Amino acid sequence: MPGKWPDTQFRREIRDFNREFLELVCTDTRPGSAFGLPPTVRQRLALLAPAQLEVIAATPCLLAAFVVLPPRQLPLAVAEDPGSGPGLRVNPAIAPRTPEQAGAQAESARLFAASLLTWLWHTTRQDRLLAALCIGPGRLGVEQLASAGFRDLQRAAAGGMDSLEARFCRHPRLWPDLVRAASRADAQVLMATQLSVVQLTLISRR
Repeated sequence: MPGKWPDTQFRREIRDFNREFLELVCTDTRPGSAFGLPPTVRQRLALLAPAQLEVIAATPCLLAAFVVLPPRQLPLAVAEDPGSGPGLRVNPAIAPRTPEQAGAQAESARLFAASLLTWLWHTTRQDRLLAALCIGPGRLGVEQLASAGFRDLQRAAAGGMDSLEARFCRHPRLWPDLVRAASRADAQVLMATQLSVVQLTLISRR
């Protein structure tokens, strides 16, 4: 990739990942939080028109992230099971209404996480600067992913959805501001919020 930011093709790929991730959020049928986003934000996202979702997807940074960047995985606590991570959880109390819905949602999340991880892996090997803008500052995460072998990547991708979350989902205003700006067609607020995503990317590890 050329050493410039933002590269046209690179931004298009980010937009596509963002759009797919927003689709995952909007089609998730569980009550409560999902991918770290509270119910109010999820509900407002689901009410947006496709063109409004495209506006959010055009944010020039990834809107999805991994809680812990694979192939390093979160250790499991004594009472946890492999599906108890921050992604789609195997929990009867918050499960979708039917097994078919649960299976379809889990498969969509699994494929998305594997695709995103593979894309990040290629990016770390082609352009470390762009990779750092996607993953966050600090060399550890970029170096760790770039040095992973393909078999390591395959093993990590199998459980990648358990670490998948909305990027900066714990920020108190970012996601509500994105939704509000898109729903009101407020270009000024949208630009300011998208710039804040870039700023957070430069100072945060994910």
